[in-house]
Amino acid sequence: MSLDAERERKRRSSGSTTLTAQHVTDNLGSYGEVILHCTVNITRGIRECGNTIVLKHVCALLNSGGGILHMRNLDAERGVVLSKHLDTWWSGMEIKMAEILSHDDICNYFDLVGNHDDRDLYLFVKTAEHLCTLKYHCRLPTDTATHDVTYQSLMRLLVERGEPGTLEDLPLVPDRYVFGRSASELKKETKQIQFKQLCAAKNKQKGTSTLPERVCGLMVKYVSAFANHAGGHIYFGIADTRANVVGEEMTHADQRNLEQLIAGRMRNMIWGDRNVPVSRGVHWDVNFYPVENAPKKTVRVVVVVSVVRFPGGVFTHCPVSSYVSTSGRLEEFTFTQWRDAVLNPLRDVPELHNRFQKLMLLVPRAPLIFTLPNTVDTIRQKVLQVKMDTVQPRQYIESYAIPQYREAIRAVLNFFKGQNSIIMGMECWGVKIPMAECADTICDVAIVTEFHNVHVLTFSTAYNDAVIHHSQSAAAILKTRLVQHGGCTEKFSVVSHVLDITNQDILHILETQMAGRDIYPSHFAPSKRKFDKILNSLVICMGSYMAKSQVVHSINQNGYYYFLLTHDQFELLWTQQFTKELWVHGPAGAGKTVAAAQMIQELRRRGCRLENILYLAENEKLCDFVKSHNLCLVTTRRQILAESQDPRIMDRKYGHVCNVIIDEVQNFKDRDGDWYSLAQQIANQNPPNKLHRCSNYFWLFMDYSQKVHKFKAGLPAVIGKNNFMLSEVSRSTKEIFDFTSRLMMASENVEGLTHPGLQSVNSVPKLAHNFSSGKGVDILSCKEDEMRTLLSRVLSGLLQNGVHQDDIAILVGKRKELDHLQTELSSLNLDKFSVAGRKDSRDINHMTSRRSVEEHLQSCGSDRSLQHDRSRSRSPSLQSIAENPSSMSLEDVSDDSFDESFEISNPFDVLAQGNLDSVEQELPGELNNQYVAMETGDPVAKKQKVTFYRYDSSVDESDSERPQKEKDPKLSMESKEDSVSKEIDGVAIDTVRRFSGLDKAAVIGINPYVNEEHADFSKFLLSLATRAKDNLVIITTSDNVKQRLDKLVN
Repeated sequence: MSLDAERERKRRSSGSTTLTAQHVTDNLGSYGEVILHCTVNITRGIRECGNTIVLKHVCALLNSGGGILHMRNLDAERGVVLSKHLDTWWSGMEIKMAEILSHDDICNYFDLVGNHDDRDLYLFVKTAEHLCTLKYHCRLPTDTATHDVTYQSLMRLLVERGEPGTLEDLPLVPDRYVFGRSASELKKETKQIQFKQLCAAKNKQKGTSTLPERVCGLMVKYVSAFANHAGGHIYFGIADTRANVVGEEMTHADQRNLEQLIAGRMRNMIWGDRNVPVSRGVHWDVNFYPVENAPKKTVRVVVVVSVVRFPGGVFTHCPVSSYVSTSGRLEEFTFTQWRDAVLNPLRDVPELHNRFQKLMLLVPRAPLIFTLPNTVDTIRQKVLQVKMDTVQPRQYIESYAIPQYREAIRAVLNFFKGQNSIIMGMECWGVKIPMAECADTICDVAIVTEFHNVHVLTFSTAYNDAVIHHSQSAAAILKTRLVQHGGCTEKFSVVSHVLDITNQDILHILETQMAGRDIYPSHFAPSKRKFDKILNSLVICMGSYMAKSQVVHSINQNGYYYFLLTHDQFELLWTQQFTKELWVHGPAGAGKTVAAAQMIQELRRRGCRLENILYLAENEKLCDFVKSHNLCLVTTRRQILAESQDPRIMDRKYGHVCNVIIDEVQNFKDRDGDWYSLAQQIANQNPPNKLHRCSNYFWLFMDYSQKVHKFKAGLPAVIGKNNFMLSEVSRSTKEIFDFTSRLMMASENVEGLTHPGLQSVNSVPKLAHNFSSGKGVDILSCKEDEMRTLLSRVLSGLLQNGVHQDDIAILVGKRKELDHLQTELSSLNLDKFSVAGRKDSRDINHMTSRRSVEEHLQSCGSDRSLQHDRSRSRSPSLQSIAENPSSMSLEDVSDDSFDESFEISNPFDVLAQGNLDSVEQELPGELNNQYVAMETGDPVAKKQKVTFYRYDSSVDESDSERPQKEKDPKLSMESKEDSVSKEIDGVAIDTVRRFSGLDKAAVIGINPYVNEEHADFSKFLLSLATRAKDNLVIITTSDNVKQRLDKLVN
C-alpha cells in the first residue's frame, strides 16, 4: 500500500492530474480553507467593472494564511467570452500580483483552476512570507522623477530614526526669476530639485480643478519622495524641458488659497515619527517669487514648496492592504495596524537571547515566539510521535464518545493503519479547536499523513448541514493555525469528512470519500518534506503560550510575545490531560505553575466557568498573583480550612467547584486540619450539566526539595498514584543552577523534609540551556552600620548593568526587618543609577532595527521556517546588554489565546464566534512569569566565577514564631499579610516565605535566618536561591552565617 501511495504521490506532484472548476464546485464544502467570493468580468481590464476587488481579495488571502478565491465569471454566463479574454485578463492580474509579492515567483503562490467558459473560476492562494500591500503611497526620488517604494526600501524607511532635517540644510533657493531664462543654480533636476509647469495653454482646459488645487495635488508625491530621502524643493513655474522660467499665473487670492490647501494636505499626510508635530517653517514651507518680464502684463510667480528629510517614512495616504477578519469579512488595515504588521518580523526581545532562540516564522503577522534549543525536534521525537494505529492523546476517544460508538470510531481510524501518520483528537489541549455547538457531533479527529497531507474526520450521529459546516470550520481553523501561528509556508491540503457513526457502511463511505477527494491542484500533493514541516508547525501552535510583560524598557519590544513549552511541560499536558488525579513533581524553575495555568485554561476552554475551578496554595502572595488574572477561584490552605467550619460559607463559595489545582504542595501543613481530604472532597463534587469532560480533576504540583519546614504536610503516600516528573530547569543561569544543586544535595537527607515514597518519582533536575552569565556568587558580610552603604553599592551595580528596578527583589529573613530596611532605603535615589544604562537605548534600537531589516530581507523567500542560529538573532552591538539581561517582571502572565496579538482569518464564524470568543474574553491570561527566564545559553561564553548577590529568606513565619493567636485557623491570613511587602522605587522588599513561587532577575538576600528546630537552613537557602534568575547577592552581618555560606558555595 505504501508503495502504491508513493507512486500516486509522484504522479500527482508531477502535474499529470487535471483539476476542473466543476470538481472544485462539487467539493467546495470539504475544503479546510478560508474561502472568499467575488464576481469578475474577464473581457474587461483588471481595473474596470469592479475587477479591482480581485486584487484586494488576493492581498487579503496572502496576508491571512492563504485560502481559495471563488470568482463568478459573469461573462461566461452571458456567453460573450473567448479563450484570449481569460489569457489577457489573467496576464494583467499576474503582473499586479507579482508587484504585491515584491516580484517573488508567483508560481509558488497561485494556482488558477477553470477555463474561460466556466461560470466559476477558483484561485488557490498560498500564504505570503511577508505582509503584502496593494499601494504603499510612499515614494522615493530619482534624478528626473519619483517612483513607488519597494518592499525592501520600505522596510529600511520604516526603521529609520533620528532628528528631522532642517530647511537650512536644503539647496539654496534663488531669489530672482526672469521669464524665459534659467537660473544659474537651477540647471537640471536632481534628487532634491524637481521642476513643474502647469499654466501652459494646453493644460488650462484639463478638468475643472483650479490652479492651486492642481499644484497641491501634484505636490504631495514629491513631498513624500523628498522627505524620504534628503529633503528638497519642488519648483512650480519652471519648465522641466529646458529649466527656463515660465511662472504660474496666480493672484494674491490664489496664493493665499494655495497656502491653506498645502497646510491642510501636509496635516493629512502620514509622517513616520508621530511624536514630532510637523509645522510650516520648520519641516516644510511654501514661498512665492515674482517672475520678471512676464508677458501680457500678467502676474506670474514661481512657487517653491520645500520639505526637509523626515525619518520613519512619509506617506501621501494610508497604504492600501487588506486581511480577512475572524468573521470572514474583508477588512483594510489602518496605518498603525499596517505599520505594526509590516515591522512584525523585526520584533524581538534581545535580553532573552541568552537562553532563548527566536523562531523565524515567515508568514505575515506571525507571533513572536522564543524557544529553548532543539525543543521542537525533541517534542516531535519523544511526545508527538508518529504512531500507526494510536489516537493521541490517550483516553481521547473514551472522553468524547459513549461506549457504543468507540469501537466503530477505532475501526474507521484503522483505515490509516500502516501509513506514516499521526492521528490526534482536535477538541483537546494544544490543538484547541472550539467545542462543537452542533448536538449531533461526537468528536473531530485530525489525521496528518505523509501520503495524504491533512484530513479532518468529524464523527457524528447524523449527516446534516450543521455537521458539515462544523467539520469544514474545524478544518479551516486547524489550517489557519498551522500557517499563521505555526509558520507553515508549504502548499498542503486540508480536507474535511463527515462520518455518520450510525451508518453501517461507514467504512465504505470513507473509502469512497478518500478516493474522490483529490480536490487540490497538483502542487499541493504531499511529500516527506511537507509532512515534516506540518508537524513542526503543529508543535509550535500547540506548545506556545503568551507572555505579557509589563516591562517597558525592553529594546524593540512591540506587543505580546510567546514562549514554547519545554519538552516536559508539553508531554505533561498532552499525555495527561485526561488524567483526573495527577501528582506533578519538579524542581524550582521547571514550569509547574505554567503547566497548572495551562490546565486551568484548558478546563475553561472545555466549558468550565470561574466558579468551577479552585486554585489552592500556601503562599498568600502567589494566590494574590493568580487571583489577579481572574481564571478561577483562588484561596490559601489556612483560609479554606477556616471557612470549612461553616457549611453555609463552603456551599456559597465552593458549591459549584468540581476541579481543584493545588500548587507548592510541599509547603502545606496538616496541623491546622486535614486539608487534603477537604480538597479531594471538593474536587469530587457532582459537576453541573455538560461538564462531564472537564470535571473532578485533582492535580497537585510539588517540589519536596523546596520544603523548608519540618512539619508534616498532610499528604498520603504517592506510591500507586499517577505521578509525573518535570526535570528541565529553565529559569536560572548555570551558576545559580549549580549553586541550588549543591543545596539540594546538602539537604536531601534532612529528617522531616523528605516524603515517604518520593524516591519512586525522583528524577535528577537538568538545566535546559547552557547560559553562563559569568557572574559569581557573592556572599558579602558587613557590620550593622555598614548595611545601608553596602546595599546601595549592590543596587547601583545592578542598575548600571541594565537591570531594571522592577526586576529586583530584596528578601529578608524576618518580617520585623521590613520596616527597618524600608527606612534605610527610602533616602536612596535609585533612578540616578539606571540613567547611564538606558541613555543610548534609542541609538541601540535604531542600529538593531537596521540590522534586523537586512537579516529579514535576506530570509524572505527562504525555505527555512525554523531558525536556531544565535549569530543571526543576537546583535553583536548588544553584547553588553545581553550579558547583563534585564529579565521580565513578576507581572508577566502566559496566555494561549493568541488571537489578542494577531487575527486568525477564518470566514467560518460559527465556531470562532462561539466558545472561542467567550474564552478569549473570560481568560485574560495564564499565570506566572517565572518561566520568562528560560533563554538559551551562549555556547562560547567564558566560564567565570559566579557572582551571587545574596537574596535572603527567613522562616520567621514558621509556626513556632507566630503568636499563638495567629495559629487559629479561623483567622483570615490576608489581613495579617497586607502590610508585609514593601516597595521602594519599584524594588520589591519582602520575606522569602511570601515570595515563594515568584521570581526576579536579581535577588538580594539580607541576613538569612531560620529557626532550625522547625526548618533546615540549606532548604531555606534553596528557597531563596531559586527565586533569582540572573543575579543573587547574600549580605549578612553574622560571621557564623558567613562561614556556613562560604562552606556551601565552596
